[in-house]
Amino acid sequence: MSDTAPAENAKRITQRGLWFEEFELGAVYEHRPGRTITEADNVLFTTQTMNTQALHLDAAYAAGTAFGERLVNSMFTLSTMIGLSVAQLTQGTIVANLGFSEVSFPKPLF
Repeated sequence: MSDTAPAENAKRITQRGLWFEEFELGAVYEHRPGRTITEADNVLFTTQTMNTQALHLDAAYAAGTAFGERLVNSMFTLSTMIGLSVAQLTQGTIVANLGFSEVSFPKPLF
């Protein structure tokens, strides 16, 4: 047996999400690793989804708005947040995310 091979009777842990009954009311689920959103990410997502909003694409235009710079596409923000949560919350336990009825974007992301 090599030094890197697990023993036959080794405890095996499979990463998966949580079942409904395993969620705790009031718990904070911190998802790691994090993700830095870059300008390239924002422009790529915005153009791939055919979103022509100048606030996401045009630095000169965005500089003249109340925000003063481009905003990250809110759908990209939502998609990234959902993606960050998959391994811990839903992987292997559900086949779809259900109920996005309370999604809000209270502040812009730069």
